[in-house]
Amino acid sequence: MQIDIPYPAWVPSAGQGVRVLPCGRWFDAVRASGAEGARAIARLGERTGPVIHLPTERAMFWLVPVGSADGWRLPGIVVLGADESLSVPPPSRTEGPAARWLIPPRRFCLTDPVALHEVLTVVANGCRTPDAYRTVECHTGAHRSCTKGVAPPPPVGIPVIYLACDCSCHER
Repeated sequence: MQIDIPYPAWVPSAGQGVRVLPCGRWFDAVRASGAEGARAIARLGERTGPVIHLPTERAMFWLVPVGSADGWRLPGIVVLGADESLSVPPPSRTEGPAARWLIPPRRFCLTDPVALHEVLTVVANGCRTPDAYRTVECHTGAHRSCTKGVAPPPPVGIPVIYLACDCSCHER
């Protein structure tokens, strides 16, 4: 049984195709390059909101509440606000060379800006240690002695970046 999700009115329908929407009205957008974006998605885990992917620009965009990213100064991260626009695909567009959803919208279309800023600060400042996939709760399940459980699989369609776990129950 398929349940229709009530998307905000600005989200384009499949019939409308990709729409160029103004930032600063319903959302602001935070842009990261493909590599930094993939690292941020891996660190955010289930906390990430939908992510728009523009393959031709090798860029990923999170939508955040208007004004919530004002003043962010992170290397390689660009905030799109008033007087700028973004190509927004319909929720069903998850493949192809044009604007598409890397992580399609679910019930909400915006990402928590506090969590996103925290993760992008780490990613933009060069934390790139590849070891074990890290979830929000640090449930890597990578070591037998770990009492914290098993890692859930990463969301479908996300390029997995393996990150070192800083949890004391895991060996370094």
